[in-house]
Amino acid sequence: MSTISSLKKINLGNPFYERVLLKEIMNSKTIKLTDIVSSEKLTELLQRKNLPGIFFLMSHIIAMLSTGYLVSVSFGTWWLVLSLVLHGIIIVHFFAPFHECSHGTAFRSLWANRILGWITGTSLFLIPAYFRYEHLAHHSHTQIPEDDPEMIPMAEHLSGYIFYSTGIPYFYSNLTTLIRMLGGRFNSVELKFLPKREQKTVIIEAWGMFLLYATLGTVSIGFETSAIILYWLVPRFLGEPVMRFIRMSEHTGCSRVRHILLNTRTVLTIPLFRWLNWNNAYHAEHHAIPTVPFHALKDLHSIMGPHFEEVRNGYLNTQLHLIANGRGNMARQRN
Repeated sequence: MSTISSLKKINLGNPFYERVLLKEIMNSKTIKLTDIVSSEKLTELLQRKNLPGIFFLMSHIIAMLSTGYLVSVSFGTWWLVLSLVLHGIIIVHFFAPFHECSHGTAFRSLWANRILGWITGTSLFLIPAYFRYEHLAHHSHTQIPEDDPEMIPMAEHLSGYIFYSTGIPYFYSNLTTLIRMLGGRFNSVELKFLPKREQKTVIIEAWGMFLLYATLGTVSIGFETSAIILYWLVPRFLGEPVMRFIRMSEHTGCSRVRHILLNTRTVLTIPLFRWLNWNNAYHAEHHAIPTVPFHALKDLHSIMGPHFEEVRNGYLNTQLHLIANGRGNMARQRN
């Protein structure tokens, strides 16, 4: 039985979910991770803690409030654009705790993960239950066309890379998905990874988000305030291209094979960016053992790093590599 088939039978709220996923990954994908990571070390790495999550979350919130203050004091100056972009970069990086909560590894408590996941997901227009199962399929079928719902094939060519970098394709997919979920209109791809019993949960969450957005809009009109637009929506859209660059760095151009050492990229970057994306720059390590919490990924990298095919220095260097890869693919296609 495939990983996705077996895991679709398990409710992701079940405390045994992560252990089942780990077992599937440890026994599949060409290699045995126990040949690289000892059982004793793995047990240590898998320990979930509350304090790292609290520290990263609180520092992230402080950063958001600080950039929000910069926006407020920049009105009437050319600095406003820069402040909005900087504020947006902080906001879009709330995807990091959202992603970690989807794995249940931001905190020890399942409900702490669920609550923060709903808050951050709502701020990003992402339906938590939908993303959990979509992301599970992504982990189970990484870089496999037709099976990995998070693949970005357009970024393999230069024109597609440029277009995807704008965030337009992402927002179109994101917002149309939210609208479709309100009516329970699941497409064929979604029916592959969403268990039937969870479809109602997705619809309920979509409606909860929609009603919250409608309430915020109504309150804004009633109080004649543009705060939501200036401090949330505009920065959210302006900052998204940065997140698109980061997401393309994770798999674009990697081998399209079921091999955890080949199909995912780790980017070695400065501490500031590692803090901002909750150590998700160690993405190959995350895919190798997705049940390892974010705060232990650096330690996991010290063990597994030399075994990965794709480890690059810095996001700028990685983007230059992706651009070269895209240009090469376009040239080969013309020939």
